Amino acid sequence: MAVTFSLTSTGLTTIDFTSATDFVFQDDYYVPVVITPTGDGSIPPYVTETLPVMVNATTDNDLALTLQELAALQKRAAEYWVDQQQAVPVLLNCKLDAETTGRQALVKAIHFEWKPSIHAMYRECSIPPGWALGTVLIERHPYWERTATRTFPNATPAAAASVAYDYTATADIVGDVPARINALTFYSDDVVNVIQNLWMGIRSTTLHGADGVTNFDPVWELEDAGALGTDVTVDAASDTTNASPGGGSGEFIKVIENIRDWDAQYWPVCTITLADVGYADYDDAAGRFLLLLRGLVTAGEWSVYARAGLGTAYSYADPISITSTVWQHHELALPSIPAYDRQSFTTASIHPFALYIYAKRISGAGNLWLDCVCPIPIDEGFCKISNTLLILSSNRYAIMGEGPHGHFQAMCIADEAADYDLYLPVYEWEALRLPPGDGRLIIAYSNAAGALTVGLDIANAATSASTYTERWSALRGAE
Repeated sequence: MAVTFSLTSTGLTTIDFTSATDFVFQDDYYVPVVITPTGDGSIPPYVTETLPVMVNATTDNDLALTLQELAALQKRAAEYWVDQQQAVPVLLNCKLDAETTGRQALVKAIHFEWKPSIHAMYRECSIPPGWALGTVLIERHPYWERTATRTFPNATPAAAASVAYDYTATADIVGDVPARINALTFYSDDVVNVIQNLWMGIRSTTLHGADGVTNFDPVWELEDAGALGTDVTVDAASDTTNASPGGGSGEFIKVIENIRDWDAQYWPVCTITLADVGYADYDDAAGRFLLLLRGLVTAGEWSVYARAGLGTAYSYADPISITSTVWQHHELALPSIPAYDRQSFTTASIHPFALYIYAKRISGAGNLWLDCVCPIPIDEGFCKISNTLLILSSNRYAIMGEGPHGHFQAMCIADEAADYDLYLPVYEWEALRLPPGDGRLIIAYSNAAGALTVGLDIANAATSASTYTERWSALRGAE
C-alpha cells in the first residue's frame, strides 16, 4: 500500500518502513486512521498509527542497533513535546499508492511491541534467524501536513481604518481542514508613526461563501448612517490631520451640545443599518464580530454604548469610556449578524441588522467625534496584538504563528540595540487557522497619533519568512 512510510528527525537515523532493512512494513495488515474534523476550529485528540513490521536482523548486534535507532527517535519525540526549547521534532512521513504527493505528521510518542511467537520465545537467540514480527505504535498529530510550506503574499495596503488582506491571492488554501499559520509578520510602512495595536479576524468562503468574502465591507462609515441624533452633524474634514478614510472628503460625525443635555443621560448618536453600509444582500455581512469604534473626544471623558439587532429588537453592550483626544479604535460590542436564509429563516427578513450608538458626557466640556465602525470577524478565528511599537525605520515588526502541536506565540523584534522601549506584546487568540478555499484576513490597527496615513506591511519576505502549512484529515490525493 505505502510508497513511503518513514520516521525522520534532523540529525538522527531515518527509519524507512518501506525499505528491506531494519523495520519492514507489512502493508497487508495496515489500516489507515481517518480523523473526523471539528466544526469549531479545534484540534481533535492525538491518534495512534499501528504499523505491523518485520524486524530484519541476522545477529543480536544488528537487533540492538535497530532498536537503538528507534530509541533515539522515541527520546526526541518525547523531548519535543515537553520542552519548548527543543526545536527539532520527529515526523511520520507517508505517501500511499493512490496519492500523488506525500504528507507528514508530528509525532508525540513512539512505542514498540514484539508479536508473541512460540518459535521466537524459546530459542537460544532472542530472535529467529533473520527476522521477527512486531508492531510500531506511533502517536501522532491528528492532521497530516503538507511537507513543504506555502508563502503568504506580501501586501502593503493603502492606509485605512481597516483592511481586507487577501492571503489567498496567489493560491487558495488546499486540504480538508484549516491550515496552520507557521509565521506571519506585520510592521508599519511609515518611517515615523508606529503601530501599537492590531486586531485580526478571518473571513472565508468555507463558512460565508464567495459573496460573503468578496462583498464584505471592513469599514462602516458613520456619516452614512440612516439616522443621526439631534445634536449630531456631519463634518467634512475640518480635522485634516487625522482625516477619516471614507466619505470622499474625510467625513466624520460630531456630537455638539445643542438641544440635548449630554451630561444628564445617554442620548442617541446615530443608527446605521446594513443598507446604509451598502449591502444589497444582507447575508454577505452575516457572522459574529468585534465592532471597533473609531472616535475621540476634544476634552474630558465620554461614555458610549451600543445596541445591536434586527430592526428594533436589539441587545445591549456594556458602555465603553473614550478619553483619547486623538483618533483611536475602541472595542464597542460583540454582536452576531444572522443569515436570513440559512437554517432558522427560509425567507429574508424585512428588518436588516441595525447598530444604535448612544453616548453620555461623563466629565469636562469637550465634544465627541466618531468616524466609523470596523467589524472584525471572530467566528472563524481571532487575534489581537497590543502594546507593540512596529515601525519600518528601526525594522521593528511583530511576528505570530502556531507550532506544530498547537502552541501559539507572538513577539516583537527589532534590529537596533537602542530600542529599549520595544515591549513583548499582549497576545490574544482563538483558533487562528486558515480554512480551506478562498479567504481574507480583516485587520484593523492604530498608532499613538491615531493617523490613517500609516500603511500596514504584511508578510514582507525581506523582514522574515511568512508561511503557512496546509493540512488533511486522511489522504492528500491530488488536492
